Amino acid sequence: MWVLGYLGIILILYIIIYMMPKVSTIFTDTYIAEYGTLETTVETDYLVVREERLYVSDNEGNVTRFSDEGSLKRSGSRIVQVGGMAYNSQERGIVSYCYDGMEGDFPIDKLNEIKPSALVLKDSDKEEEKKGVLRSCASKSAQKGNPIFKIVDNKEWYLICWLSKEDLSDVELNQKLLVEFNDKERVKMVVRSLEEKGKNRQVILACNRYYEKFDSLRIGKCNIIKNSKDGIILESDSIVKKDGHKGVYTLNKLGTDVFIPVNVLITVGDQTVVSNNRFFDEEGKELITISNYAKILRPVKS
Repeated sequence: MWVLGYLGIILILYIIIYMMPKVSTIFTDTYIAEYGTLETTVETDYLVVREERLYVSDNEGNVTRFSDEGSLKRSGSRIVQVGGMAYNSQERGIVSYCYDGMEGDFPIDKLNEIKPSALVLKDSDKEEEKKGVLRSCASKSAQKGNPIFKIVDNKEWYLICWLSKEDLSDVELNQKLLVEFNDKERVKMVVRSLEEKGKNRQVILACNRYYEKFDSLRIGKCNIIKNSKDGIILESDSIVKKDGHKGVYTLNKLGTDVFIPVNVLITVGDQTVVSNNRFFDEEGKELITISNYAKILRPVKS
């Protein structure tokens, strides 16, 4: 009897430990959490303003270039020769052999006065007079008045856009942001100005970093990445509260559900990024949290 009783207890424990969790998991929806990145972005039209000077030819003749495009030159450097006449730069800056006809239209000291109408280009019957259309400077031969090169100050250039207050709810002065252009290149910029302009706000972003195409940008569309966080990506509705702490239920190797605390970094729609492996709570206590490939339980949906 004692032997049979002992075997019965062992059988019951086996069912509880091994069988019941497996049966319960059949009715539990789960997913695998993975490491990744979440971002909050806003798409906008932009206007680029920079300190630049466009040089035009005073004579006609064959063009000889002494400086490579994109090279940084001192003031007084020889850049181009047309016929027998040499043209030197009058300022330090980056050599550019493209122009759009809007050089000098927006003084740097009057950035706050620029209006959204600047994003609408005025058309012209003459192709050579169309503003905002990127064209190449004369490279083989030039006539009098032809653009031959441009010098662009790369110490700091600006991107201006107009956004709604909702889009700017989490943007602050002097905040560092990433701006993604059409070529998917991301450039670090700093918020220099946030100014009310009717229903929207004028945003001025400044950049002192070199970007290969900064001399050819003028008007276009970009994505402003306001916030970016790396960590474990969770489904937002799987995060619950237990004893005042946010966390998720995971399944261990035995199939038993376990509550694990999490530290929320950012939420975008139905996804949330949390800290990976460990984090410190408000009291400075180190907590173990979920890691890559954890099996997360979804809440039961009615």
